[in-house]
Amino acid sequence: NFFDNGISFLRKGHWQTEYDLSLKLFVNAAKCALFIGNIVSLKYLSQQVLSFGNSFEDKLEVLYITVSALARIETHQAVEKAISVLSHLGEVFSESHSEPGNIKLLIEQTKFMLNKYTDKSLL
Repeated sequence: NFFDNGISFLRKGHWQTEYDLSLKLFVNAAKCALFIGNIVSLKYLSQQVLSFGNSFEDKLEVLYITVSALARIETHQAVEKAISVLSHLGEVFSESHSEPGNIKLLIEQTKFMLNKYTDKSLL
């Protein structure tokens, strides 16, 4: 794709010399990988951003993409990752929220409560 081509033109050490461009290319390539279901590429691209990102804010979008991918494959891991990210942002969760049975129950309760709303009204 377009972003992979852009990444292929980056020179060695690009994270230090072309940080903003590298971040944009890798994040957008990760989005594309998620969209087409290319988990191998998504894992590589996300790992690059998580390894070389200068700040938590720079990594946040890739963390969201990672949680989205995990949600398709392994709900429990996705929830654990999401709780980790939210904890880093200052949200506090009790231990009971991280147990698999409780997580599923909370998800089902949330779906039930949101059932009466349309997508348009939520947005």
